[in-house]
Amino acid sequence: MAATQTIQTLKRLIWIYFWLLIFEGALRKWIVPQLATPLLIARDPVVIYAYFLALKEGLFPRDRFTTGIIVLGFLSLFASIVTAIAAIDSNLAVIVYGLRTNFLHLPFIFLVPRVFSRSDVINIGRWVLILTVPMAVLMVVQFYAPSSAFINKAATEGGAQITSVGGRVRPPGTFSYILGSAQYFSLVASFLLYGLTQPGSYPTWLLTAAGFGTVSALAVSGSRTALASVVVVVMLLLIGLLLKPGLIAKSYNLLLLGAVIILGLSSTTFFSFLGEGVSVFSTRIENAGANEGGGVGFVARFLEGFTEPFAQFYTTPLLGYGLGMGTGAGAALMNRTGEFLLAEGEWARVILESGPILGLAYIICRLLLVAWLGWICFRVVSYSGNILPLLLFGACALIILNGQFGFGSTLGFAAFIGGLCLAACRTESPQLVMRSG
Repeated sequence: MAATQTIQTLKRLIWIYFWLLIFEGALRKWIVPQLATPLLIARDPVVIYAYFLALKEGLFPRDRFTTGIIVLGFLSLFASIVTAIAAIDSNLAVIVYGLRTNFLHLPFIFLVPRVFSRSDVINIGRWVLILTVPMAVLMVVQFYAPSSAFINKAATEGGAQITSVGGRVRPPGTFSYILGSAQYFSLVASFLLYGLTQPGSYPTWLLTAAGFGTVSALAVSGSRTALASVVVVVMLLLIGLLLKPGLIAKSYNLLLLGAVIILGLSSTTFFSFLGEGVSVFSTRIENAGANEGGGVGFVARFLEGFTEPFAQFYTTPLLGYGLGMGTGAGAALMNRTGEFLLAEGEWARVILESGPILGLAYIICRLLLVAWLGWICFRVVSYSGNILPLLLFGACALIILNGQFGFGSTLGFAAFIGGLCLAACRTESPQLVMRSG
């Protein structure tokens, strides 16, 4: 049996991973910008040390997914080295970074539930909700500040935050870019909706504050991704309520908070405070819709991320162009900062980096992982009424499936929320979590 002290150390490492995920961007932008590049991998030592302790105590995951990830990692490394020897434009540092990007953090998904219980996940949720208001306030300040202001500084030298209509930035909060805050608020939505459907989980004042914070952040975000991420979690809530109608009777707080937020939004003071943000967001949606041909165009753009790689499937070298070549850090290591050397979409990047065989195998691995996580979560809510895993699944499913792992926040949220998703299942049906086929 693993030593209690080791398990406690592993729990602390998971908490450190969480805090670094939230504040890594702040360190890179404001506190120690001279260390912005090495801080890209700030969470890697935490993960490696956690793996070391887990191996030492027999806690390292031995499921089929983890085994498959490790095998694919070694094969992809070998293929990339062969590609580099063949003098295709690559180097060892880029390959190592690519190996880390694709493979290092994914086993963390299966390590978290080996040491975290459902109560640990709920404690994480409490801090997520506590941080919501200051994060939203920061985003509002960033929105109204000039793009050249210190608070809107980018994580890369000479870089800038993405702007929306009227020159307003898309506020990233403490993260390097808006994508991080979008993913954060999908996590907020998971715990917020869980607290509203499970009375007593979190204080009412905290849920109310987090509700207003979430609405405020979305209003000034200018990000359709942020809004869509929260909508996905809401959709999973509705599915959960259909699977377990008994939960509806416990959801009176959901209606109460909704009424309070609507009253707050209708007040002149609150609406005028966020009015410009709502106007900018609405204009951005209209402009994007006009450029893309409306909602159909938006859906087509979303689906393109899944179909694009197969257009290049037969023209890509068998072993690809090498791991890391499609990441921003890989481009920087090759003195091509700010470029996508291969492709912007995640699946296209994977195919072009690893080739049609290994690339497709990696994509299938991620697809099966999402399918298995969903199956586990639906079983848990049907069996026990525990809706938290399903809500967390809503926050991480698309990130794991097709999220751009070249962005540090995306990789971090995929691994962290995926792990929380499984750990949230433990109390009622731990045997469902520990088996993966």
